[in-house]
Amino acid sequence: MTTFRRIALPALAAVALISGCSSGSGTAATPPPAAPTTPDAIPTVTASQEPQATEAAEEPTPTEEPAVVADAAPNETDKTFASTLITHNLQAYDLTGLAATAAGDQWVRDFAAEIRAAREPEVQTLKAWLSEWAVEPLERGKPMPGLISDKDMADLAGSAGAAFDERFVALMIEHQKGALALAEEETAGGEFGPGIQMANAIIESGRKHLKELQKYQKSLK
Repeated sequence: MTTFRRIALPALAAVALISGCSSGSGTAATPPPAAPTTPDAIPTVTASQEPQATEAAEEPTPTEEPAVVADAAPNETDKTFASTLITHNLQAYDLTGLAATAAGDQWVRDFAAEIRAAREPEVQTLKAWLSEWAVEPLERGKPMPGLISDKDMADLAGSAGAAFDERFVALMIEHQKGALALAEEETAGGEFGPGIQMANAIIESGRKHLKELQKYQKSLK
């Protein structure tokens, strides 16, 4: 009995020690704390990625102002054009003035009024040019393109109604052709800028008026 207890006690103690160690090793180990998360890293911008400053637009090179060229002085063609045209226009006053009271057709009256209105500013401009150039207007009755004779003017003044309309249109056709001839001479040989501009305007309107007169003349036949 004594021998058994001496052997058994140390053995039981050993078993208890082993059991205690086994139960401690069976407990689940506490996992290590997770590493703290860090916010997304802010991307860095390299020098090559930095937005480049927009290059300042180059200022336009100032263009040189065109040299102002003074109007050429009038030559003999310009002076002849002005001195003849003003007398030519005054005869147009006579023709259109008669139409205002003697014409039978309203179309003739309206046409005459349109011609008269166009001639008035031309006469004023021509007077100023001639005064500046110390040039006299061409005398009435002197030869010029489209000149209406005194006899034709007298016959026109002595008619009225349909007879007047027919004579007026025929004389105005010749008169318009004369104005075109004067203007064409100016554009061909003149040097005075405003004179050439007036001539071009006369050509443009004169061709239009001539066609209207010729069309009306055909309707009378």
